[in-house]
Amino acid sequence: MAQGELSHLGVTDDEELVYRAVLRSPGTGFEALALNVGMDSSGLREVLDRLEKGGMVTEAGVQGFEATDPFLVMERLVECRLATLQEELQQVISSRRLVNVLLDDQREGQRQSLPDGVERVEGADRVRARIDELAFFVHHEVASVQPNGPLTAAAIEAAKEADLRALRRGTTMRTIVRTDALADRPTADHLSELAAQGAQIRTLDGPLERMLIFDRRTALVPIDPQETSRGALVVHQPGMISSLMTLFERFWSTAKGLDQERLTDFEQQVLQTMVRVDKDEAGARELSISVRTYRGHIAQLLRRLGATSRAQGVLAARDRGWL
Repeated sequence: MAQGELSHLGVTDDEELVYRAVLRSPGTGFEALALNVGMDSSGLREVLDRLEKGGMVTEAGVQGFEATDPFLVMERLVECRLATLQEELQQVISSRRLVNVLLDDQREGQRQSLPDGVERVEGADRVRARIDELAFFVHHEVASVQPNGPLTAAAIEAAKEADLRALRRGTTMRTIVRTDALADRPTADHLSELAAQGAQIRTLDGPLERMLIFDRRTALVPIDPQETSRGALVVHQPGMISSLMTLFERFWSTAKGLDQERLTDFEQQVLQTMVRVDKDEAGARELSISVRTYRGHIAQLLRRLGATSRAQGVLAARDRGWL
């Protein structure tokens, strides 16, 4: 490891130099350590104070200084850095104050300059055209988060052809949607079709941030997360892209694949009734719903299981641990 390798985790060159010196020579006293790293007493004391505060070294009196295990140090540094990146990202994406400032300047007829590497695209049609352009030229990966539950028919129609075209070219496609999106039949069918063509689909509960990232080089985020029709910010700035990918990977690591989806309590009741009861009329009566509704729930379960018959569905449900 070369000096300065830890700088991206918030560790200065002096701090890394001293920490690694203590790693190589545990038990070294203050004076010997100062000679070893080439620092004067006051400068070394400041660095050691910061390292002790950060839990990277400890002073053991006459026994000299000891370095904390590198695995523990790296885990702490990474967690702190991720927390900082996520906080910065939240400020960039979710700050309504910044959006209002931009809109006020626009109304006054002033030209509003955005940070380097960020451009503003307004209007749903222009955003869609920009997405199509980026999707056409993508080479390796598309990562996206859809936070608003079921997709509209227009959204599915607008994205379907571009998504399938990218998948046919061998592009890796990773998409995160809200868990409740699968309760909508058109959305579930669309996602299942993409998954059958090689897309990786995962679901997650709780609040999500809308984002679309192409080849880890260009990203789109909404100008206003609460009103996405206003338009999007197209981001090319490497630092912001890195932060967005960090947030996406954090979402991805905790999300569940389509095959891991849990059933709701009522869906579980429908599945168990389907297994036990032969007649749909009896099953519907047991659940206090109409026969038509009962059959609709069964059809939706079979579709999620990828089964064409109830017998096949029972086997698939057992394989997934639903029974």
